[in-house]
Amino acid sequence: MSTQTGPQTGNVADQPPQSESWARRLWRTITQSQALVLMLFLVVIIIISLWAPRFLQPSNLAVIVRQTSFIALASMGQMLALIAGVIDLSVGATAGFAGICAAMLMNATPINPYLALLVGILVGTFIGLINGLLVAYVRLNPFIVTLSMSFVISGLILVVTGGWAIPDMPDSILWLGQENIGGVPVPTIITIIVALVLAFVLNRTFIGRHIFAVGGNKDAANLVGIRVPRIIVLVYMIAGTLSALAGVLMLARLASGQPTIGATWLMPSFAAPILGGAALSGGAGSVLGTLVGATIMTVIQNAIVMTGISVYWENVVVGLVLVAAIILDRVRTRNRT
Repeated sequence: MSTQTGPQTGNVADQPPQSESWARRLWRTITQSQALVLMLFLVVIIIISLWAPRFLQPSNLAVIVRQTSFIALASMGQMLALIAGVIDLSVGATAGFAGICAAMLMNATPINPYLALLVGILVGTFIGLINGLLVAYVRLNPFIVTLSMSFVISGLILVVTGGWAIPDMPDSILWLGQENIGGVPVPTIITIIVALVLAFVLNRTFIGRHIFAVGGNKDAANLVGIRVPRIIVLVYMIAGTLSALAGVLMLARLASGQPTIGATWLMPSFAAPILGGAALSGGAGSVLGTLVGATIMTVIQNAIVMTGISVYWENVVVGLVLVAAIILDRVRTRNRT
């Protein structure tokens, strides 16, 4: 008996995978790393410096470094939320409310100024606790919860201040926002310390591994014994604390409790971690990338001022950057898949 042989189709899974082109591999490597963001950042710096030569003056660079600190603190809190697979839209309002609470205590009571600042920071922690409990245990949508909280807090700021600034902050705290140590702004030093601590926690401790695990797959995290609700509450509490810290530092910077503290921080704090590698789907993000993203957002805001463009364009530009960040996140997600 003779047997005929023909083309063997077999199982698709048994066939060797097709080789990936070098161009595709290069593009995937660039988009997965921070190389693309860094290259775009350098291009933006070159264009701005050619357009506005004063941009690279040491005095303006010092302003950028100092301003980046406040955005970076709020962005690192947002980064933690994104890594855990949730979102915090109340970071800006939390910063403003913390600053106002501390300012009111110092203005109306004989409390120690540093204790008042601590109370302001704890107010942010408490707001994060409420957000976390509502999301983790009541199982409400994090977008709705934190957006609603943002409106509530912003309204409370106007209620307690009447829209007026709270002046005459004690001179003893102003160095936290205005002074330099070794030529480096104090807010920048504080931000670097916070970034180092967060990087250690995320990369070297079980808490960091649990945060990434929860963002990557909540069901799998539950199966391996991770207490997902507790991790989510913890993440929101840290995010609230960092936002409040940024708020009280801005209070020291301005020497007054301005109702507008943090009012414009939401979009930059959201775009910065995404530009830096955080995934909207959760499970990815880095402290260094978030710092780079926060610097990019600050540079864009500063460039609008330095180039003489109307400040009304700021929201337009920030919105476009956010769209670009989301597109970049989609590309990274496809490459990971």
